[in-house]
Amino acid sequence: MNYSNHVGIIGSGISGLTLGCCLLKFGIDCVIFEKSNEISKHGAGISISRNALKILDRLDLINSFKEESFQPEKVSWNYKNVEFHTTDSDVFTANRKNLIKVLNDKYISLGGKTLFNHEVKSVTSNGKSLDFDNNDSFNIKHIAVCDGIKSSIRDRYFIKKNDIQYSGFNAWRGIGKSKNTKIQFHLGSKSHVINYPINNELDQSFIGIVKNNKENNESWVTEGSIENLLLELNDEAESIKSVLSKDQKIFKWGIFVRPPLKKIFLDNITLLGDAAHPMVPFLGQGGCMAIEDAYTFALVLKKVNLNFNLTQKIYNKIRTSRNIKIQKMSMQQARLNHIENHIIALTRNFIMKNTNIISKRTNIIWNYDAHYQIESELKKL
Repeated sequence: MNYSNHVGIIGSGISGLTLGCCLLKFGIDCVIFEKSNEISKHGAGISISRNALKILDRLDLINSFKEESFQPEKVSWNYKNVEFHTTDSDVFTANRKNLIKVLNDKYISLGGKTLFNHEVKSVTSNGKSLDFDNNDSFNIKHIAVCDGIKSSIRDRYFIKKNDIQYSGFNAWRGIGKSKNTKIQFHLGSKSHVINYPINNELDQSFIGIVKNNKENNESWVTEGSIENLLLELNDEAESIKSVLSKDQKIFKWGIFVRPPLKKIFLDNITLLGDAAHPMVPFLGQGGCMAIEDAYTFALVLKKVNLNFNLTQKIYNKIRTSRNIKIQKMSMQQARLNHIENHIIALTRNFIMKNTNIISKRTNIIWNYDAHYQIESELKKL
């Protein structure tokens, strides 16, 4: 097959599939290369806020996504297992694999093609061809790297190995059953837990974050034990005990950080999603930023008549400032969630309850309109 006039997308996660949907919708040929033998079926909770919902709406995916998700009405804030504040919710929560399915179904309906069992072995120096471990080789119009937080292409061509640093946090996750209909935050001194329903059957996703000097493997599909989860999460584990079951699978991983990239393209290669800006999971924006990236790259490419060099420059200008800001805010949230001094923690709780600090911070993120930002930037040309 000749893909020399196609955008070659590396990875079929959220950013890769969203990019595929956008490109095909705009009449731009593309193909996805995926190292696994199928679309990911790993279940994990994900929240999608209105900055990304706007894009799903533009892709005619909003209704199908809402059918596969849940809209909590309230957010409950708790400290030492006592609720101190409640706010209205403005996000949809879902199982990541269901969002992947919605995106993949759309991609296929648009005529998209995915080549499975294609793990990148090497890229030519100018980014015009790809070699794979299965001995396939293809010439490509442009390479869009969407292979996630552990991107081999980013780690090989954009950063140094010792730039990858342990954040000081480990995470637990799982999905169980509950009657809870809220997004619940349970804050502690060295750990915090977030749990929320992900569909109308009230399947419950939880993630527990532990401040710990002992780092774990970065793989988020490594299984852990319920006993160790309860031990590490301390008092905050009380909030999810009812969700846990004896035969339930839970997973544990170390959270690592990479330095923010001021340039997310090189020659004929462009980074998107976690490959461009790995997000620590304290604001729930990893998937949303990936969706924003994909839409921005695709729409700019269409607007400038497939001028890839110009697209890269505009995309880089728009996305690096936005993504670096969210990365910094997410790390700030990690520190706010794990205040050890009891008096300072109570002060934080008082400020959260009696000021507009929560809405002010979330609106910085959620009010963003990628389409408007693109149009504004293009007017400057």
